[in-house]
Amino acid sequence: MMKAKLHEHLQEIKLNVRKAGVKYVLIVVLSIGCKKGNHYGGSDQPDKKAIVSTIAGDGTDAVVNGPALSAAFSTPADVAVAPDGTIYVVDYNDHRVRKIAGGQVSTLAGSDSTGIVNGHGGAARFKDPYRIATDPAGNCYVIDEVDPRIRKITPNGDVTTYAGTNAPGFANGPALSAQFLINAEGLASDEHGNIYVGDTFNGRIRAVSQAAQVTTAAGDGAEGFRNGDKGTAEFRYPGAVTCDQQNNIYVMDAGNLVIRKITPGGVVSTFAGSGVRGTADGDATTAQFDQPLDLVADAQGNIYVIDDQRIRKVTTQGKVSTVAGGVKGYADGDGADAKFNTPFGLGIDAQGNVYVADANNNRIRKITFQ
Repeated sequence: MMKAKLHEHLQEIKLNVRKAGVKYVLIVVLSIGCKKGNHYGGSDQPDKKAIVSTIAGDGTDAVVNGPALSAAFSTPADVAVAPDGTIYVVDYNDHRVRKIAGGQVSTLAGSDSTGIVNGHGGAARFKDPYRIATDPAGNCYVIDEVDPRIRKITPNGDVTTYAGTNAPGFANGPALSAQFLINAEGLASDEHGNIYVGDTFNGRIRAVSQAAQVTTAAGDGAEGFRNGDKGTAEFRYPGAVTCDQQNNIYVMDAGNLVIRKITPGGVVSTFAGSGVRGTADGDATTAQFDQPLDLVADAQGNIYVIDDQRIRKVTTQGKVSTVAGGVKGYADGDGADAKFNTPFGLGIDAQGNVYVADANNNRIRKITFQ
């Protein structure tokens, strides 16, 4: 099993997978979400205009801390917002986790030296960090593209292993002996501090409880498209996941191009998407997704999705609309006038503002609704 470096598929929007000796090319449509902030608040925004602005990064591909708009990132792949409003960014080519607070960008953990090493701040090592989530206590959780473990970073920068071992595989049980496959495409925390992983190539959604036990939230591991009980449900490259306040979980079922719903009772159904590739907005059964990557949800249960160069919204009834973007480039502004260049990760704050890791623009963008 092999996945191309993130900086390559950020350019090509393409995933190369080697599985059972057969090479598949799958358009990148993966990620997760109870994640990164829906449990911190938000509001429904019917008929409101989306305004896109840049909050950090000058577009330079570099490592520069300091005032947010003159700071520099190097392929920011994901963003998460803590309950206190602090914004965290996994800066893929910098091998760091960056922090935005008080109008300043700083480094929370990691350095130019690469590897998988725990420790404090700059003594910790990441290789290819690309997914991040925050819990209600303000801790960060990070997935590294080449490592099958989930790492935890405290607000003061202490990095430890939270779940998984260095051996990829599939095993439930105590967190530090459980196994995940590399290239898990999603990471999330719910309002109780449980962590969810879109274990993409195991074909399952995994859960890490506060009691440090790993279980399977849904999926039998086979590639398919089957609704019903969580133990027999099937996904095809599940990635993005997000939770609502009723403890339902929503999964971007990447290979099937639909969003699936998992109830607290473990029943899996199709929530939105026709399964046909495209960009058509519309009702739950007719809307299309093209290259969806990441999900977050607001407090009302509305879901925001990165889909190629667009940010789209899915209401609680499964109706899909485009709120911003559509043409590759860089431009702030209203809705469709705004432009992104390979947006790769989403976060959301307590006011329902959406944050975008605009990877190939090397900027962090913000979407407000007026």
